[in-house]
Amino acid sequence: MSNTTYISDSIVGSLCREIEYINSRSSSINESLNNCQSRSLIKRLKQELLSLSSRLDSIKNISKSMLDKNTEDKLSIEFLNEISNRKLIPN
Repeated sequence: MSNTTYISDSIVGSLCREIEYINSRSSSINESLNNCQSRSLIKRLKQELLSLSSRLDSIKNISKSMLDKNTEDKLSIEFLNEISNRKLIPN
């Protein structure tokens, strides 16, 4: 295996973990929104959801770019592409 495959595996793994964090945090925020009474907190939580959604969009773009450029490690990049395209839990 070449060095680029190891680097790609590391990047793909890191991005997959970040997607998992985004999904977990989004779920937690949505639960909090369902139980929240404070308008300022609701506003802050919704802003965080927008930020997480924006980060997920960035990861999708990275994934598509990697898929176009990497010819050696298509399977793991396709996996990253698949999980990045899953919907976040709606609020």
